[in-house]
Amino acid sequence: MKSFLLLLLCCLAAGGAAAQSTPVPALDMNTLEFWRRVVFPAFALFLLGYFIIAAIKMILNYLLKRQIVAAAPAASIVERLLPSPQDEQNKVVKWIALLTSSGAGLALCNYYLPLGIHSLIILLFSTALGFLAYYLFLSRRAK
Repeated sequence: MKSFLLLLLCCLAAGGAAAQSTPVPALDMNTLEFWRRVVFPAFALFLLGYFIIAAIKMILNYLLKRQIVAAAPAASIVERLLPSPQDEQNKVVKWIALLTSSGAGLALCNYYLPLGIHSLIILLFSTALGFLAYYLFLSRRAK
């Protein structure tokens, strides 16, 4: 779902295709300035907030696990209630891979500065590389 929303955001930013053979107008400076000052920081704040919520959830799960262990219920109940530490570690690795690859993509976009369609392509490929790194991590861990 998150990857779909990111793809949708990038597709909407690229604009619609022309129905006729008229040339696509170039993005003016006001549009680029709007994206640079409003949309990109809002997206970054969303990612940061989601990361903070995930960290708080992980801490609360840990505290819940400590309380359940202290209460000493049956082992089968504990196994059903608590997620495995492997799942939590995989979530952390996923977010590290995605945030690192997106940060590298944003750094490349900043280096090749006229922001345009090539910037979106750079961000898409860097995010795809982050997902690929996460997939390779999971496949190596399964072996």
